[in-house]
Amino acid sequence: MADKVTALDIAERLSVARSTVSRAFDPMSRISPDLRRRILKVAHELGYRPTSAARLIMREYPHVIAVVVRDVTNPVRAGIMTRLIRELERNGYLPLVFQVPNARTMSARIEAILSHLPSAVVMTGFRPPSSVLTLCSQRGTPTLILNRGGIKGLAANYVTSDHHGGGLKAAEVLTARGCRNIAFVSGQSVNDPDASEERMRGFLTGLERAGMVACAAHEGDHSYDSGVRAACEFFGASARPDGVFCSNDLMAMGFMDAARESFGLTAPDDYQIVGYDDVEMARWAAYRLSTIAQDMGAVITATVKGVRQLVEKPDHSIRVVVPVEFVARSTTRDPALQEQEK
Repeated sequence: MADKVTALDIAERLSVARSTVSRAFDPMSRISPDLRRRILKVAHELGYRPTSAARLIMREYPHVIAVVVRDVTNPVRAGIMTRLIRELERNGYLPLVFQVPNARTMSARIEAILSHLPSAVVMTGFRPPSSVLTLCSQRGTPTLILNRGGIKGLAANYVTSDHHGGGLKAAEVLTARGCRNIAFVSGQSVNDPDASEERMRGFLTGLERAGMVACAAHEGDHSYDSGVRAACEFFGASARPDGVFCSNDLMAMGFMDAARESFGLTAPDDYQIVGYDDVEMARWAAYRLSTIAQDMGAVITATVKGVRQLVEKPDHSIRVVVPVEFVARSTTRDPALQEQEK
């Protein structure tokens, strides 16, 4: 039984002192990274927990799931985390949440995270370094990337919305509604490019298919203020866009407010705009923002199912892409009415 395994058992197996085993579970202790990895790997294999309290937790929650998130101040990501934690707990798992500012910090903290002996690691909001995935694999701990899949050059398990398809759909919406000078606001100036990178790639592909190129671009950071700055940049120039895609709703709302307050321009009369995420504020009367909606319920359900599969079979392959949809509101024109006006 796992609760009969002791630190001495691990020490004897590796021919080290019992105190060395104890230090391996303290992220602040001085111990070589290689030795720490070996001790934690054996502890994981034996189902060892370093304290009696942890073993009591293990009886109620046989599987700890480490959830690593970049930024929970982002309203969409905060919503994802709330639903994910609730569903993991509902399925009998104990989620331990770790917040990291960027991928570099993740690399520095992975040893401490793995010292909790999670049965799986779920990461969201950043592109995990290949070294992190390799270390987890060596430790026998499966990983799953949430809502940031299809990363070129990185073999990893993932469950994600179809961000590329969402960007493609945004381009199709604007071109089908008569926009010819189309600009975009990305979110790629943050520490680690996230799903915005895939949205922009899909959007530019959509423009290319329509025989067009973007007339202007602004690198934002998914904040309201970056949307404000983009509007001032675009409408302060001589060639103004008649269509805009923002890679999240918050930037789109900042863009709309600045366009109205600084230039007297409103959507859809003076320009058309599409956001991304379908956050609650996008439905408010002040915005009525047309946007690309993610089915986060389906994403979370598939993520928890993927975690369960990985816990049962760590080498299981998870590749899930959940479709998105366009939600038409007041910031884009009705294509049927446009056709009648011709």
